[in-house]
Amino acid sequence: MLRSTLLVLAISCAITCTTYAQQPSSNQSKPATSPANQNTPGETAKTAAEKTTPPPASNVPLTEPVLTLKGACAAKNGAPPAGCVSSLTRAQFEKLTNALQPPDRGPVPPEVRRRFATQYAKLLTLADAARELGLENDPKVKEIFAFARNQILAEAVNQHYMEQFAHPSDQQIQDYYDKNVKKYHEVTLQRIIIPMNQGNPDRPKVTPEEQKAFAEKIRERWVAGEDPAKLEKESMEHNGMTTTSPDVNIGARRPGSLPEAHEGVFSLKTDEVSMVYSDPAAFYIYKVVSERQVPLSEVKTSISQTLQRQMFSDKMQELQAAVTPVLNDAYFGPEVEKPITPTIIRPQRPGAPGPGAPPAGAGSATGAPAGTPPPSQNAATSPK
Repeated sequence: MLRSTLLVLAISCAITCTTYAQQPSSNQSKPATSPANQNTPGETAKTAAEKTTPPPASNVPLTEPVLTLKGACAAKNGAPPAGCVSSLTRAQFEKLTNALQPPDRGPVPPEVRRRFATQYAKLLTLADAARELGLENDPKVKEIFAFARNQILAEAVNQHYMEQFAHPSDQQIQDYYDKNVKKYHEVTLQRIIIPMNQGNPDRPKVTPEEQKAFAEKIRERWVAGEDPAKLEKESMEHNGMTTTSPDVNIGARRPGSLPEAHEGVFSLKTDEVSMVYSDPAAFYIYKVVSERQVPLSEVKTSISQTLQRQMFSDKMQELQAAVTPVLNDAYFGPEVEKPITPTIIRPQRPGAPGPGAPPAGAGSATGAPAGTPPPSQNAATSPK
């Protein structure tokens, strides 16, 4: 029963979980044309567009039915009345879809509208059949109704605060920039990576002290003005690496875009070479090629997105901190701590965004801040 009810609730995904930016198939067959009635390319394209492009939904009056259920009426003497018809007007249907989809999605595409209407018609049919059987009074169904209601209300408060914090003010953005001005100190870097010598039959493994001494020599030669690309190639060959040397130019970076242990690089001045950093895989040496303070105009959008996430997260934490759930261990058993898996710090790939860069997925269809729950999956009900 629970699984079936959750599947019913999920019907709203026909709108909220559908990707609107659908691309037309690149291998669609071309319509055949009669040799006796050939059209010019312009006329053919225009005719095809007229056939495949549906008329605007706004052409349909708000009072006109857009979904009709034949036979969906209360039964009399064991059967629906002859010619019985139940319908939803355009206004009723759009009121439902507007409630189900996030407001920033814009108009529902025709193919999504049609698919949802088909699923909704099936839902109404089965829901009416359940009412005829009196299942809405089943104790199990009532429990699931209560659970679903709370779930929907929780999603509603989620959406409420997402919308409330969706547009930080210019003053809030300016204050954040001023408070975090160091985050927008951008440096263009070069980096030499010296892999650890793991040893092989042709090249015995050297001691950690000898490896560190070699890395320090490379640094001194770089400070003296030698070409970093040649030093990188030499470092690879010295340790028996035959793969292509990594590019020493790693581009512009901001604080937070390098391993935490390497953050001291951002305190260097132009043309300064860093100390030798290391992890179990390699040694790392950086040089600052140039530096600049990124202006607010370049990061205003990303700061706005950061503030959206921050204000939303703070509000959710405030709401949840007001209540402390206490579980009975005698019933649930003790809490089991998840094991912590040790990780090795690796340098990020070139081009990895730092703070202030647009977050991954910022251009998603939902428009919701990263890390927030998905749009609400509202339960649809039969109109009365």
